[in-house]
Amino acid sequence: MKKVVILTLLVAMFAGVVNATVSQSNKEIVGEWKYEAPAAPYGYEKGSLIISEKEGKLVGEVKFEDGYKIELKKVTFVDGVFKCGLYVDYEYVSVKAKVNGKEMKGAVNTPEGEMPITAKKAK
Repeated sequence: MKKVVILTLLVAMFAGVVNATVSQSNKEIVGEWKYEAPAAPYGYEKGSLIISEKEGKLVGEVKFEDGYKIELKKVTFVDGVFKCGLYVDYEYVSVKAKVNGKEMKGAVNTPEGEMPITAKKAK
């Protein structure tokens, strides 16, 4: 009986440590990121990625300069790599970028091909 209690305690402690580690790593990505994608069509080349954490999961939206917003899908941040997707004009677009401090650099994969994206964390 003692072994079961000790094992249960250890599992609970391990789960708490893992959850705290995940939340801690998400702090690096959470916030507003001003992005530029110079090769994107007019109106989509600048804006903000707004990333937050809801119920332990990352969520977000992209806000274009004209104020139009689109919800981000499948938002992840693992080993310093940010990934997400979104529907732009009924086409699925995916984003993959490496985060280095307050800067992000990567690519947007669209049906028309890949284009570079950079972002800086807003203050």
